[in-house]
Amino acid sequence: MRPLTLFAIPFALLLAAAPATAQDSPDAARDPFVWSDPDTGCAYLVAPGTGITPRLRAEGIPDCPDADVRLGESFERTLREGGEALGGALRSLGDRLETEAQ
Repeated sequence: MRPLTLFAIPFALLLAAAPATAQDSPDAARDPFVWSDPDTGCAYLVAPGTGITPRLRAEGIPDCPDADVRLGESFERTLREGGEALGGALRSLGDRLETEAQ
């Protein structure tokens, strides 16, 4: 083997391992954190470079001071009707796929 080849192989292995090593190192600037909107008081989970989403309480409602645990009747009706419409659409899709497969 040539001396250059002896140097190139370990160097290539080191470069190949670098991305895996970089993923393991903690980076405080990239760690998710909770941010509270000063105007509304609502809390959000922020993941730098990825996005932001409302933080939810254990009950599944937004983590806001004015959030109410009880669902309104209209919201419950909307959820029920949406679920029924989604179920109908999925049944229709299943029937269509079944007829196309035959």
